[in-house]
Amino acid sequence: MPDMGTSRVVIADSGELLKPGIDLLVGRGVAVDVMPAGTSAADVAAAADAAVIIIGVLPFRGEAIERLRSTGLLIRAGIGYDIIDVEAATARGIWVANVPDYCVDEVADHATLLLVAAARRLIEMEAVWHSGKWINSALVPPVHRLRGSRLGIVGFGRIGRAVADRARGFGWEIVAHDPVMTDDAIRAAGAAPLGLDELFATSEAVTLHCPLTPETQHLVNAARLATVKPGFVLVNTSRGGLVDLDALDAAIEAGQVASVALDVIEGEPTPDLEQPVLHRRNVLVTPHLAWWSLEARRDLALYAAEEAWRYVSGQRPKNLVNPAARPAPG
Repeated sequence: MPDMGTSRVVIADSGELLKPGIDLLVGRGVAVDVMPAGTSAADVAAAADAAVIIIGVLPFRGEAIERLRSTGLLIRAGIGYDIIDVEAATARGIWVANVPDYCVDEVADHATLLLVAAARRLIEMEAVWHSGKWINSALVPPVHRLRGSRLGIVGFGRIGRAVADRARGFGWEIVAHDPVMTDDAIRAAGAAPLGLDELFATSEAVTLHCPLTPETQHLVNAARLATVKPGFVLVNTSRGGLVDLDALDAAIEAGQVASVALDVIEGEPTPDLEQPVLHRRNVLVTPHLAWWSLEARRDLALYAAEEAWRYVSGQRPKNLVNPAARPAPG
């Protein structure tokens, strides 16, 4: 086992959120440095003569990665790792890991909540009584029965499958698309496999649970929205960049899309909150909190710290996204 005094871990940001993990590492004799709030990625890299860097929401791109001297592992404290330039890290022989299993129940619960709320047009129904009448039929939006409707799930990993389990209880027919799963594996998980275009064209609702990559950027675009059924419902709890919000706004205006629920929007962590689509009556927005529970918050910190511990103690990290970047220990 390496000398823990020389195996430093740097917390690039989100120190308060990651405190349980910091305490775990310090308790095991690991030197941990928490960078001050507002420190740039370049300054983190310049100061981080460390074996491991744990990153909260700070984008860590190629320029910062080029400055790293002793780092062998970057850990994204979260599921999505698009804020890290994995290609640049791989070129430098640096592993990248994420924490894919800390909030599966929370995100699946939240996505199902948004799905049902959007399909039932909940926020529009809630607004009816504000018109001055307890019942105002002129303002009641059209709503269809959930049972027998088709739900398309894009990304059928842990969270996508958990959403499917919950949605079946409401009577949804489940279809799914996941390019890294075989059709047989999708069927075995209880869904019918479909190509992406067919999934959008034949589903009453679609929920997104896939990573943001160059291939999935604006996966929901004007061309695809033009094919959806009237009354279509869209839910996104994955990454904002999956959805072209201008195209979505146009599809809502045209009456093609009936209701939307978003927990993520493009441009995070500082998105443009004045975009017109976000202020429509039939668009429900929560501020990237699908993951949130007190238990998930603690698990996030501890699971990220355990990945750091594996590395500094000479073990292979559990959740590598680029395992070929460097040889395994031993």
